[in-house]
Amino acid sequence: MHRSAVVLVLLLVATGCGSSPDESGSTTVAASPSPSPFVQVHTGPVGLTAGGDGSVWVVGARSDTVVRIPAGATEPDLTVDVAGTPLRATAAYGSVWVTSFEGRRLVRIDAETGAVVASLRTGAGPEGVAAGFGSVWVVAQDAGKLLRVDPATDTVRSELPLEVGARLVAAGPDAMYVAHYADDAVLRVDPDTEEVTSSGDVCDGPQAMAVLDGRVWVTCTLSDELVALDATTLSKVASVPIEGSPDSVAATADGRLAVVAEQGPTLVMVDPATTAVTVSTVLGTERALGDRANLDLALRGGPEHQEAWVGSFNADRVYHVPVPG
Repeated sequence: MHRSAVVLVLLLVATGCGSSPDESGSTTVAASPSPSPFVQVHTGPVGLTAGGDGSVWVVGARSDTVVRIPAGATEPDLTVDVAGTPLRATAAYGSVWVTSFEGRRLVRIDAETGAVVASLRTGAGPEGVAAGFGSVWVVAQDAGKLLRVDPATDTVRSELPLEVGARLVAAGPDAMYVAHYADDAVLRVDPDTEEVTSSGDVCDGPQAMAVLDGRVWVTCTLSDELVALDATTLSKVASVPIEGSPDSVAATADGRLAVVAEQGPTLVMVDPATTAVTVSTVLGTERALGDRANLDLALRGGPEHQEAWVGSFNADRVYHVPVPG
């Protein structure tokens, strides 16, 4: 049974005890730097996003802050107060857009100055946020809707009804995609017609998504797998076992998939052509979160040198390592 969004928010204040992650039985190349480099941040980091200038922004859910780590730096240079349990962020249109879960708002921060330039009402429980097709899209999971925001006017352009319990949203070349955690489904949103279609049941606990080469790759935290769906039909075409509660996923600059499993956390590299796990890098010693919070991933840089930035909610830090070859 899935935990409700109310339980999720209440448990964000809980801390966990560190322990060594379980060994994976999959055929991987072990790469476990000790200790992995990290930046200490304010308490309870959840959302991460990389800015166009190479900065990384970190959302502190327990500290009600967002911090910026400039390119080449190992310490934050800017802290922005965002009340109401901020959770997720995306960098787009010269700004960083942050959801405030308990504040029921989407907050717009100027990426250069750190000034809060807008605050929009979203309804209950905003979590996922992503940019695409000239808009900013926000999932209000407890209000049961997807908001489309016009960044030119800071106004809500449209509200699409969803069943309560959807969480994250991601952009593809032809559509937006919403992970519906409560329904174990992925939704496809046509940006022209705003028509919403559903995959039906795809896995247990669909969470983050990355769109690559005509497929939507979805982390499934409760069934320990990474699932691939056809980006048009939403039919299931592949599944990759990943232990330790896979939480976030992103496509790398060289066309691979980087997945963060909560246990550790662990950075897992997947070849999308063969659906094989190629490298598994243990970064820390934290337990899986059990849906009490989430870990995010941001990729910074290009094909020649790309870094993975991985949050650790209970350790109050963000690891940063080169994307494994």
